[in-house]
Amino acid sequence: MKSRALLLSLTVLLSGCIIFDKKSEAVTFHQLASPAPVTTRSGPTLFVPRAIIPSALRRPNVVLIDDTGWVRIEDAHRWISPLDRAVSEAVGRHLTSLTGLPSSMQSPADEHLVLLLTVDKMEVFTPAGPGRSIFSIPGTTPNTDTAILQLTFRLEKSDGTLLATKTLPQSRPLKERSPTAFEQAQSANLAAISAEIAKLLPAASSSK
Repeated sequence: MKSRALLLSLTVLLSGCIIFDKKSEAVTFHQLASPAPVTTRSGPTLFVPRAIIPSALRRPNVVLIDDTGWVRIEDAHRWISPLDRAVSEAVGRHLTSLTGLPSSMQSPADEHLVLLLTVDKMEVFTPAGPGRSIFSIPGTTPNTDTAILQLTFRLEKSDGTLLATKTLPQSRPLKERSPTAFEQAQSANLAAISAEIAKLLPAASSSK
């Protein structure tokens, strides 16, 4: 009798923890846009390891964060692959498309170039807000949210010889403060930054 009473009690308690009529919100997956890479040169291969990203962005969810510390984690919106990998993959594809050089996220066995990426900022900038002055970023519309991306790169030979290092900022107006608009704006920022890096690659590869 005691065992039956215990089983009945557990059944009642457990049934209170299960909600059968609650529907899960569908998850939307996001991916940084990049072109299909077409290799037209034999080398050197460009090795692009996973990028270093801010700790707040190290999660599957799309995170909207601004320079005041405001954070919104989107439970129903996630990156299709880890963001540190997605950034490096997108940059590698852009650079192959722009220069014809092969790129890889795996270290090649032969002599190659190494591109180390650090994402300093990947956030939303709000030009006006409580206690904030109103000003604008060149190329943007005043009083509109802006997607900010700042990336520092270090280009080396495979033996560790430094070829170039630079910090590159980019910004794009956001049509709305949403994960989709953020993804599109940051994809454009990443394409522009990649174009700046690409300008150094032919000179770097010729000095190999």
